[in-house]
Amino acid sequence: MAQRKAHEVWMEQCEAVRTIKARFGLKAAFDYIVGEKLLNFAAASAHSPDFARELPRFLSEVRRLFTPEEIAMQLADIERAQKEGIPEFLGGGG
Repeated sequence: MAQRKAHEVWMEQCEAVRTIKARFGLKAAFDYIVGEKLLNFAAASAHSPDFARELPRFLSEVRRLFTPEEIAMQLADIERAQKEGIPEFLGGGG
């Protein structure tokens, strides 16, 4: 299978967010794109110049997918869960 280009990876993942958000809600969409895909992309960017070049564009698109209020709410929920010892990115809905 041909290796996909870094920009194709994040564009496809961001497109999936719209469907996830509509079907499963804000928390599921945020967990998918930030808690899983963005973190993995950032890790890959440490070893790949192509991923490193695309990381700012990926982050910018994530910021467009959610309102500032949605982002703040999700980050506050993560902080609260961490303080309470709740594994925020494992299961659960929201």
